[in-house]
Amino acid sequence: MINELKIKNFKCFEKLNIELSNLNVFAGINSMGKSSTIQSLLLLRQSFEMGALDKGLHLNGNLVQIGNGSDLLYRNSNDEEIGISLTVGDKSLEWTYNYNKDSDFQRLKSSNFSSERIENTNLFKSTFSYVSAERIGPQRFYKTSYYDIFELNQVGIRGELFADYLAERGKKDKVENSAVIHSKQTSDLLINQTQQWLSEISPGIRIDATKHSNEGIVGIEYKVFNSDFSPMNVGFGLSYVIPIIVCLLKAKEDDLIIIENPEAHLHPRGQRRMGELIAKAASGGVQIILETHSDHILNGIRLAVKNKEIRKDKVKLNYFYQEIIKDAKMGESVIHRKCSPVITDDGRLSDWPDGFFDEWDKALDELF
Repeated sequence: MINELKIKNFKCFEKLNIELSNLNVFAGINSMGKSSTIQSLLLLRQSFEMGALDKGLHLNGNLVQIGNGSDLLYRNSNDEEIGISLTVGDKSLEWTYNYNKDSDFQRLKSSNFSSERIENTNLFKSTFSYVSAERIGPQRFYKTSYYDIFELNQVGIRGELFADYLAERGKKDKVENSAVIHSKQTSDLLINQTQQWLSEISPGIRIDATKHSNEGIVGIEYKVFNSDFSPMNVGFGLSYVIPIIVCLLKAKEDDLIIIENPEAHLHPRGQRRMGELIAKAASGGVQIILETHSDHILNGIRLAVKNKEIRKDKVKLNYFYQEIIKDAKMGESVIHRKCSPVITDDGRLSDWPDGFFDEWDKALDELF
């Protein structure tokens, strides 16, 4: 498990250190640095997949597209050197890159990584999963990929392979993380657990995936209280959330999952239950990095702590914000910062920074 992430001269951050645990929540208003922090990890993974981890940083690829070096370097940098480091257990992995403003490849200046350290870091294992905020909407048919499903164990960055994953593995694979097994479902098969958790999002719904091998596609059919429905008639929320549910259920201890905005298109009830499922997965040893704007997701996690479904020390909250610094010589400058409220045993927060999921309270104050 990654215990700490450090970045230097990386996009909006001159320096940033983040302690990580099993469940890591990144929150804050737009353009505060949440995505940038996640991108530092995705760039390492992307460069690893492109066979260049010992050569440099590929800024544009399947996982993330930054642009050129000028889009990566911290705008007020005093030196043109970009750094990323990870702490895994008691060992560190460090990369320093030379800056090239016009290139989408930043050459490696120095590093201390070894094959052994890479093999023991969940970011570089085949079990790594990333589900982006930009997921595909409802489809009548989904594409297939034997390589992605069986060799890479993936549902797709945009969730585009979840149907094929369920068709190929849903009725064969068992959910190994006992913490996410739903108490109302006796079967631990992936398809049955997926359906049970899906019913928490939308009561009475079931899903079936059928592969059409000759055409190279997978069809999806939903049942709502035993009535059949096309995927086009059940809304965006389900197609957006099923890939995340499958990712969480298939994950094992020490796997790393990065999830962006799991609340998209979900009713508040579904968001809260999604927060609880994420917390349960993390309590079983999965490492999750979660970017969210949902207070309902946060409340689901807080309730999981209160109900002792996850220990409070396994949850790290990270609130990203900015400060305007005034200097007589330099004038005004914007500094991006982070603070870390703590969830207490009863589900409350140790402190509530201004802007941290407090818009509801502020609206009430204006209304009354």
